[in-house]
Amino acid sequence: MWLIITKISNDTTHAGLKKFVKKGVNKRWFFIPSLNQGSIKKCGILRVTNPDTKAVECHGLALVQPIKTALSTIQQLDGTLFNGNAVGVRRYIQRSSERDRRDHFTMPSVPESDERRRGDRRRTGFRIERTYQYY
Repeated sequence: MWLIITKISNDTTHAGLKKFVKKGVNKRWFFIPSLNQGSIKKCGILRVTNPDTKAVECHGLALVQPIKTALSTIQQLDGTLFNGNAVGVRRYIQRSSERDRRDHFTMPSVPESDERRRGDRRRTGFRIERTYQYY
């Protein structure tokens, strides 16, 4: 399962991100190692740049398997400090306009003030750069 670690600092490296996620994957219970540990298959850094303001947001991506380990990693790491920042950890869902299940052709004629989901929710015009490291 892909995890997204939001609000990481701009100087975060792949090795630092892996070390942070590994703390949640290799959890211990009263200093007894778990027998069914998960693994980190891939780590990535997602840099989102606003071309107007030149502001850069950085988010971490991690592929953790199995799913049970990924879910416990989310619980362990969400809200913890990483490089001095409190980060959010949650499941990452790749959104695409091709995967939109709403039927745009047969939508009833509802006033735009009542229909909140008519438009696309993604921010437009941003440059997104992804870099991955495989393990």
